[in-house]
Amino acid sequence: MFYEIRNNGDAEYLRVDTENNMNFPRHIHHSFEIILMNGGEMKLTVGSNEYTLKEGDAALIFPHQVHSLESEHSSHVTYIFSPLIVNSYYFALTDRVPSSAVFRIPEDLSRALRALQPDSPLVMKKGVLYSVCAEFDRGAEYVAKGYENGPFFKLFSFVEENYTNECTLGDAVKHIGMNYSYISRNFKKLVGMSFNDYVNLMRLNRACYLLKTGEGSITDCGYESGFRSIHTFNRNFKEKYGMSPYQYRQAQR
Repeated sequence: MFYEIRNNGDAEYLRVDTENNMNFPRHIHHSFEIILMNGGEMKLTVGSNEYTLKEGDAALIFPHQVHSLESEHSSHVTYIFSPLIVNSYYFALTDRVPSSAVFRIPEDLSRALRALQPDSPLVMKKGVLYSVCAEFDRGAEYVAKGYENGPFFKLFSFVEENYTNECTLGDAVKHIGMNYSYISRNFKKLVGMSFNDYVNLMRLNRACYLLKTGEGSITDCGYESGFRSIHTFNRNFKEKYGMSPYQYRQAQR
């Protein structure tokens, strides 16, 4: 199992891939993922559940759910997107996951989803992806998150719930009852970055969303995203995006 870091994009991140005969090992990422089957048959594993997807089937995978794909003859489209695009849905379910990932998307909504592209306007991304989530939610049942896959899932959950506040590795390991040295040594091996860098990435994703959609000041956006000083916010933002928060907001508008 590995952490797919490339799917940690900014607040508007959407990746669309059309794939055939897909085999992808167990992995996780901090994004929603929609799989829309075009034809053939594919085995999807989400956590401990296995599904056989066929033409017309769709699946919705939540952030930090372990999943894998296995197929010899299939065609599908994958949509991987930031949870902040559907933030109301995401934040309402941070402590729960669906008991089943599979559903059907009505034809008109399927056409709208297929027309969606990474450079589509944010309002279009929100409209279509919220509609897909709403369709999924109509028939979904949710259960409390389980942590049968080890301490790192508790760690990701802790970060999701606390990154806008004080969120140190010391606090996290105390919360999950694990050894500090073990988590510190192995977190980077799994995720590809340090714990602090991961927390800052979560904060920067939220800051991008607030800068583009909110009316608060630059300082307010920084504090609401979890940064404790405007200097740290500006420095981290510029290192990540090559521009200041002010320049980002002006460019988006």
